[in-house]
Amino acid sequence: MTPRVLVQLPEAADLAAAVQPITLEARQRHYLTRVLRLADGAAVEAFDGKGRRWAAHLSGDRDNAQLLLDAPLEGTPESPLAIHLGQCLSSAEKMDWTVEKAVELGARQISPIFSQRSQVRLDAARALRKLEHWRAIAESACMQSGRDVIPQVAPAHQLGPWLAARAEPHRLVLDPGADMTLSRWARQSAPSPGSICVLVGPESGLAQTELELALHAGFTAVRLGPRVLRTETAGLAAIAALQAVAGDF
Repeated sequence: MTPRVLVQLPEAADLAAAVQPITLEARQRHYLTRVLRLADGAAVEAFDGKGRRWAAHLSGDRDNAQLLLDAPLEGTPESPLAIHLGQCLSSAEKMDWTVEKAVELGARQISPIFSQRSQVRLDAARALRKLEHWRAIAESACMQSGRDVIPQVAPAHQLGPWLAARAEPHRLVLDPGADMTLSRWARQSAPSPGSICVLVGPESGLAQTELELALHAGFTAVRLGPRVLRTETAGLAAIAALQAVAGDF
């Protein structure tokens, strides 16, 4: 697979002529020339995170490497199902895993959420650092998976305001005790391409009051079969199932 690199480019028609050459950030230059050991003239793919992609190549030595655009490429289409994952905060490694894999599976938006039983507590400064970290993970996941549009990773929200702001036509909350399974809900609701929101609790699950708040906000409680999945597994399983039903799987 051709190495990929994210570039910041203007909204211009003739980008190949308008922005040559492109200066790489230090971390990009390090990754391409020292980690991957690419040399002058090596082929790479450039993408802008908004759906555009180009064939490109490196120019210069490893300490001064720049990027030259060669020709636009056909982008990878996004899933017709716009999935918004609301993930209650879990421990660092689990949250990182969830963000990375949700991007790979095609989620359009990820919202970290503070909940009563979340074991993670973030002050304002740490929350900002975490947001930057999660957005970097989303960028890397796009580079690895071939996505051209970087999903939005929102700042961490309190559950109540986040629920009140939801306007997706389909809204689901995962609940191991729900009567409705995800597959039965999909058969009955026949979700078509469009927007859907999935709320996932933390390691200990949502508190009963939080679950009731979600139901009051128009969410439908569904379970993922007879097994109780971990928080870092549940949301990803739901995304994969929804992509198989109405997305691009």
